[in-house]
Amino acid sequence: MRPDHYKIEMLSEEQVEKLWSQMEPLFKQACDSNELSRTDLSPEIIYDLAIDGTIVIFAFYEAGRVATVLAIQFTDTYGLRGADLIAMAGRNLMVFKKLFWEYILDWLRANNIKHVDAYANERIAEIYKTKFGFEKSCQFVRMTL
Repeated sequence: MRPDHYKIEMLSEEQVEKLWSQMEPLFKQACDSNELSRTDLSPEIIYDLAIDGTIVIFAFYEAGRVATVLAIQFTDTYGLRGADLIAMAGRNLMVFKKLFWEYILDWLRANNIKHVDAYANERIAEIYKTKFGFEKSCQFVRMTL
């Protein structure tokens, strides 16, 4: 693994527009892989939120091409600042994690974020817990009306 072969960047709205054709299939993969997000979240919604500045997108590059994407939305619950990991997908996810995950966590801490949440099915939750350091804090349930 050559570190100069990899790069990460927090994208501006202009960069999201420019790179969307590379990112959209990855966000589609993220949304489609999780039945919780499949009904609530789409690449189009992620795009609109990023262009509005409502979310932050990190792009992980491998050999100059977007390989992995991460979308984070900030929250304020009862005065406690948090972040929701709303979508993450791509190639070489564990390389991304090894090289850059701690930098992202440090950036979140520096921005006074106290926790990161991710709504995930059991399969994805297990990956988040075993590979990314999440703990299970609750079971998400929904009643469709």
